[in-house]
Formats: sequence, structure tokens, C-alpha cells
Amino acid sequence: MNGLSKYYIRKIINCFSSEMTATETSRKLKINRNTVNKYYRIIRGAISNYQEIQRKIQHVPHDEQHYYFSWHKNKGLIHTVQDDTLAFKLSTNVDRVYIEVVRLEDIPEDQISMDNDSADENQNGANNGLGLDFGFSPTHLYYRNGKQPDTATRFFMYAKEKLTKFYGVKEEYTYLYLKELEFRFNNQDKDLGKLIWKILPHHSAEWLKTSKHRR
Repeated sequence: MNGLSKYYIRKIINCFSSEMTATETSRKLKINRNTVNKYYRIIRGAISNYQEIQRKIQHVPHDEQHYYFSWHKNKGLIHTVQDDTLAFKLSTNVDRVYIEVVRLEDIPEDQISMDNDSADENQNGANNGLGLDFGFSPTHLYYRNGKQPDTATRFFMYAKEKLTKFYGVKEEYTYLYLKELEFRFNNQDKDLGKLIWKILPHHSAEWLKTSKHRR
């Protein structure tokens, strides 16, 4: 099944949209896991390209407040940026979020934690590297002043929860996973399967080469 039919491509997209893992999709559709992994990577690549286009279309202000966080190979997604982590910048536009990879030298010094031991997750609501003050509740997130979490906080906690199962993901794929979550977060009110099918032919040359799109 190197060149999958539209039927199986749509099935894979639907499984991806439902957040099924490649292993689960392989078992359900009886398709080789390596094939599913390949299509999943292509989907994530197309989503990343699509989200970059959306960020430019939305004209996110350059002078707005940005939040910084990072991915630690042992701790997963963390609130702070350290000198040994892969760093990201989070921008918000109303209820949407946009992520970019950033170099440490481009991040304000007061956002970088040089004490790696102090950068662990703070479960008591202490101020963190995002500059946001929130804590945990058994049933929901809350600001210590009683307000509901803003967009940046909601996305960070959403992404952290989703990425918990991906601690073993290779560092070079972290950005693609985050762009996927950005895509899901920004399109919660849409049919993701239909949207993914729409953007693939336009944003993934690799997809066109891989798939014969047979009937």
C-alpha cells in the first residue's frame, strides 16, 4: 500500500483527527504501521505549513506580549526556558495561538532560567517562565485572583497534557507536534478531517508524490 487509495487516505485522516495513535490506526485499518507513520508525518508537515500561513494572514502584532516555554528531554513541556532546552515563543491573537521556534539569544534574559533545578514544574501556582500566575485545582485551572485562565495559559496546559504521552518523541519532531496542537486548539469548532483533507494537496508536495489518489 505504498500509494494508498482515497478511501484509505481519508480513513487515516479521520483516525488522525480523532487523535488515534499510529499504532491504533494501523490495527484498526490493517495497514502497516510504518505506512501510517509516514502519512502521519506528512499530515503534521502540511498542518505546520498551513499554520504558518495562518499566522501571517492573521497579522499577529509584533509589539504584543510574547510568552516563552521549552521542551526538556526528561521533563517534557516546561514553563521556563533553560540553556539546554528547545525553546519556543507563544503569541496570541484573541482566542488563537501561534508558536515559533526561537534561539536563546533572541529571548529576553529575564525569561531564561540558568538554574535548571529551579525550573521544575511548580504545582503551587508560583509565577513561571510564561509570566503567568496560575495553579492547579482537582477539577479545573484557575488564576489565583479568581479569574479564568487566558488563551496562553489554556493552550500551555492543553499542550502539556497532550504531550505527556510523547516524552519519548525525538527533539526534531517536537515542533511538528506543537504545531499540530496549535492547529487543533485554533480549530476546535471545525471538522478537522475535512480541513486536513482540504489543506493536504495545497501544502504538501511530499503527499502528492507519495499518494496516487486512486479511486
